[in-house]
Amino acid sequence: MPSSSSWLSRHRNGAFYTLGLVLAGTLVCGGVTAGVHWVLTDAFAASDAALDESKGGAQRALLFPDATFEKVSAPAIEGLNSVYKTDAGDYVFDVQSKGYHGDVELMVGITSAGKVAGIQVVAEDETDGIGTNALTDEYFGTFTDLAASGVLTVEDAGAGETKVDGVSGATFTANAVIADLNIAFEAYAQMGGK
Repeated sequence: MPSSSSWLSRHRNGAFYTLGLVLAGTLVCGGVTAGVHWVLTDAFAASDAALDESKGGAQRALLFPDATFEKVSAPAIEGLNSVYKTDAGDYVFDVQSKGYHGDVELMVGITSAGKVAGIQVVAEDETDGIGTNALTDEYFGTFTDLAASGVLTVEDAGAGETKVDGVSGATFTANAVIADLNIAFEAYAQMGGK
């Protein structure tokens, strides 16, 4: 007499049954994970943006401690990430250019009087003790109160150029700092700066 039990009950301890359970569990877990990711994508993006903004806000405050900042429309210049204007008419330019190991991203503060107020490092991956020698407060200090106009160069200056010092042994990084300043100067000029 044939057995009335189902195929499933007769093969409950078999490999196909186990494989079926594992696949079903995997599909359920994958679906739940995908659903949670889809639902929370905007929340994750907002959280990342808020974290980036709080970090950037702290760096902007180091350039202009008592200022209130407003993000303003930035001109289309390669290497210019964003522009913030203070309530006093000062600007902070987030700029980046190629260093030795990657991009050197800086915030450059320019006063309403058209002078460099200061420089803050946002991101870099330069060689410690070599490239980073061009990312020091001492080197950045050489640009403080410099007129934010024209083009900076380490070569002999031509018309509209200002010769500045590089950093021995950190040529690529120093050139990136100077390129970042030139991007900020160009943006400042395009936004009506002096």
